[in-house]
Amino acid sequence: MEGAGPGRGMGCPRRLLLVSNSTLHGGGYLGHCQQHIQSFLGGKVKRVLFVPYALHDRDAYARTAREKFESLGYGLDSIHESCDPVEAVRKSEAIFIGGGNTFRLLKALYDNSLIQEIRKRVLEDGVPYMGSSAGTNVATVSINTTNDMPILLNPLLPFLFWENVSIA
Repeated sequence: MEGAGPGRGMGCPRRLLLVSNSTLHGGGYLGHCQQHIQSFLGGKVKRVLFVPYALHDRDAYARTAREKFESLGYGLDSIHESCDPVEAVRKSEAIFIGGGNTFRLLKALYDNSLIQEIRKRVLEDGVPYMGSSAGTNVATVSINTTNDMPILLNPLLPFLFWENVSIA
């Protein structure tokens, strides 16, 4: 997707590949969109920065993503393995935020001070951005359409967590 709009860098197109899910029934991880990924990243990108924060087991998720991207000819670095996540974003050639729980993902992005840095890299620097599921949700104007449960305690939304509820 290329276009103009607020926050745009001078002459720098936005490059986004937003995928609704990582796996279709009967297929492998990103199998249904691997041709789109290769077309989107092309030959210029050699390494992709993966953000696995939407799942609890980040190591296993990174292994799965690494296997897929390596099979497509791209190296993959997982941000959770970096000692400086912000610097990893600054040095990235492309960013892929994987799916899982949108609330878990968003909390980790804020906890690691990554929202503004990713926004800058994608909107101002033109770094390709790919998101699947939750990674697509956080790339949009609002996460209001997510069907994920707010599994993390959020002090801004205390009304979502009921204690001692009795139904008579």
